[in-house]
Amino acid sequence: MTAPAHGRAPPALVLCRQCCEYVFDAEAACPHCGGDTRRAGARYLASGYAPIEAINRLDRVLERRGSN
Repeated sequence: MTAPAHGRAPPALVLCRQCCEYVFDAEAACPHCGGDTRRAGARYLASGYAPIEAINRLDRVLERRGSN
């Protein structure tokens, strides 16, 4: 087993706001459904993912600031 690379953060994963599958944060088009990963779709809105993602983003910001 090799040691992880030091000094590099792993790529951030976010939910595609169309199909609710995880994609890399920099992806504009979802590799799963082909939709716009930034535009909220019906499944994303109906499933209540928006508040969960907002809380997760706040947690990451607080973690980076050392306020947690």
